[in-house]
Amino acid sequence: MKYKITYQKERKLKQIVLEASSINSLQKLDTFPTNIIKIKEIKDFYYIDITAYKDSKKDVYEFFAQLNIMLGANLTFSQSIDLLLESEQVKNIEEVLKIIQQSLSSSIPVDKALAKYKKYLGEISILFLKLGFENGNLKESIHSLVEILGEDIRSKEKLKDAMRYPLILILSLFLSIGMIFIYVIPNFEFIFTLQKNDIPFATYILISVKEILDKYWILFFLGIGLITVFTSFVIKRYKYKYDKIIIRYIPIFSNMIKDYYFYRLFLSISIIVKSKYQFQVAIENSKNIVSNIYIQERMQKVLINIKNGISISESFKKSNLFDNFTMKLLSTADNTNNYELILLDITVQYKKRFYKSLKNFSSTIEPLLIFFISLIVLWLILAIMLPIWNLGSVIN
Repeated sequence: MKYKITYQKERKLKQIVLEASSINSLQKLDTFPTNIIKIKEIKDFYYIDITAYKDSKKDVYEFFAQLNIMLGANLTFSQSIDLLLESEQVKNIEEVLKIIQQSLSSSIPVDKALAKYKKYLGEISILFLKLGFENGNLKESIHSLVEILGEDIRSKEKLKDAMRYPLILILSLFLSIGMIFIYVIPNFEFIFTLQKNDIPFATYILISVKEILDKYWILFFLGIGLITVFTSFVIKRYKYKYDKIIIRYIPIFSNMIKDYYFYRLFLSISIIVKSKYQFQVAIENSKNIVSNIYIQERMQKVLINIKNGISISESFKKSNLFDNFTMKLLSTADNTNNYELILLDITVQYKKRFYKSLKNFSSTIEPLLIFFISLIVLWLILAIMLPIWNLGSVIN
């Protein structure tokens, strides 16, 4: 395989193409340069480059990963931004780099300069840039940010993988039913009419559904659209209640989503505390990383209780969000004052729980969908074949 390597030498970006069986083998070559910025595999001409369709989160992750490598090579933040601007970047990242460059030259805080790109970069990216400049440890902040973004991307990919097969099953079901209504049933309608009132109940339902769809298919699709719009409106209007239901009351699914949110939350808190910030600062800056308003509101109450002098473990307990295991670990942290290690343990536990609950969700939803699809297929077979069998009996 061929790899295009971008590296920095004499304060300039250079590129070289090397061949190796893998990236690990690539690093053993004598011609492998130092101060690596980026390594990209060169695909064959018939290979479709899916990176052309990657989402913004991966663009942002790759941008900060390159910045992290440069800072790790002891380049200054300003030099790193200048070098990144010299290399090819996607449009939005190039705009972000120019704004950062302008803010550095005009002494405008970077987080304020990038306020309009908050949705694109993500709140956590702006947060860690702000903390890095405030605390003077920008190199460590960017490194921590890359770690969080990488974990976030991997977790979401796991979530997508778990949902992919059920969605394929549902889509296949609708396509199959559509093909049956369009091509199969019209060829058997003559046989159904021969039996008049003697057709089986399953066939009667099938014919009735087809007639309704034939007459009112526009209203059917319009109704689906209206229901979608109305549901979206209700969710936005009652976002707090919706988020609370998502977290607490949906079997299996709630556990999976809750473990995912808490993993992100404690990962951010752990990294900020590790950067020598106070626990209150870590919560203040981490609570909005989770998009769930219900969790944000509960974490705000935790923060208020801590500021009022209540211990960290007791404040978390009053939120009624976390289990006994988390409470015990936080209580241990209060007694030993070793918050860095305890928060890391909590983060690891929620990561394991998330992967386990993800597996449980997948192993539960797939058999249920297969069972539901089997019932529909059985109904369709009986609805079509029973009249044929009855007609055969009459002929005999």
